[in-house]
Amino acid sequence: MKLDERSWETIASESILFKAVGNWRTDSQKWLEQSIDRLNETVRVNPLRDDIEWVENWLESIGASKIEWFSGVGSAWTLPFSRGKAEGEVKTILSALHETGRLTRQEAVSMIPAIALNPKPGDLVLDMCASPGSKTTQIAEHLGDRGIVMANEIANSRINTLVANVKRHGSITPIIVHHDGRHIPKVPVTGFDKILVDAPCTGSATTRKNPDVWDKWLPSGGKILHQLQLELLMKAISLTKPGGKIVYSTCSLDPIENEAVISEILRLDSGISLISADGKLDNIPFREGMTSWPQLDDSGQISENNQTLTSMLPPTEDYIKEELKKCLRIWNDDIKAGGFFVAILEKERNYSENKVDYDKFIEPEKIKPDEVNFPQPIKSETQEMISKTLGWEEKNLWKRGKSILWSTNEAKEIWESDR
Repeated sequence: MKLDERSWETIASESILFKAVGNWRTDSQKWLEQSIDRLNETVRVNPLRDDIEWVENWLESIGASKIEWFSGVGSAWTLPFSRGKAEGEVKTILSALHETGRLTRQEAVSMIPAIALNPKPGDLVLDMCASPGSKTTQIAEHLGDRGIVMANEIANSRINTLVANVKRHGSITPIIVHHDGRHIPKVPVTGFDKILVDAPCTGSATTRKNPDVWDKWLPSGGKILHQLQLELLMKAISLTKPGGKIVYSTCSLDPIENEAVISEILRLDSGISLISADGKLDNIPFREGMTSWPQLDDSGQISENNQTLTSMLPPTEDYIKEELKKCLRIWNDDIKAGGFFVAILEKERNYSENKVDYDKFIEPEKIKPDEVNFPQPIKSETQEMISKTLGWEEKNLWKRGKSILWSTNEAKEIWESDR
């Protein structure tokens, strides 16, 4: 029988992923039943726009419902149809609201990492793996008109999407950069207040959005990505200020991509600890992190392969096991949506850079001189001309080609800092 002749229910029940979940949970059938149906479309309303009340009233009028567990700024809504299924005038208005930045289409569970990061106005934030930009714009909504969110993307094929989403959103705090996340230079030199590492992953929790995962997912995928995920988190720690916070997240269920990464960081670095979500994300249904997991082969069965990297194995140390319980496992059947993994890490205030020399693992890139087409703060005579013409005294204006851009004090301070 061909793939397209089988139902997704059949494909899912025969999948390697379902077998793997059976090794991670004793009630895998319950998970399966909530992991097949397509998701309704969900959106986030931009609180930085003056017409937020009109947008929310319109969403109510078409039968959308507020996402009750959402505790970020603005609001988030579930629409009464799946993505791409809006029709007529609703389709036209929904598209216009998205294109003008008044709302952002985003899967509901993918809003959780930015809520966990909880940026505040004035924070210097790095979104290390930023495209397509939904989390970048969500962070920008938390910042308002103060601070920066440096949105990094390595892939040329994805950076245009990031630029387009930031541009349509219209916020002034994002700065887009193009690096391998493992080699981002230390700018600002003082470090970031908060960093989001929404790491590349196998997407095993996205079956309700990407049903092809059922037929393609293999345990070896997580093993291939594990070292990259670990190195991205190492780099994030090295770029974070003492006392700062890092959120590590994936849309995967595989502990090799999740708890194993956190476990290895805790083993390497005594200056890093996990923050409990209790009292911070109380409305979100989650389970504590796993402290033990089997090694699986590509048939989904338990393997005794002794060649597995030590960092992929479950911890033997009791203190690491206790810390891992503070991780958040958001399962499809608990939240009635997609799944996610989130860990909130904190770098101690008296952190000594001598504790772990992360640069010995990952060399930072040298900072290159700005190219001629890069944005530059406008010259004083241009500022005077704008003030006289428009009566606008805003000081944080930049020029790129024929375009005038608006940013924040923090962005200018970083640009002027020693590099």
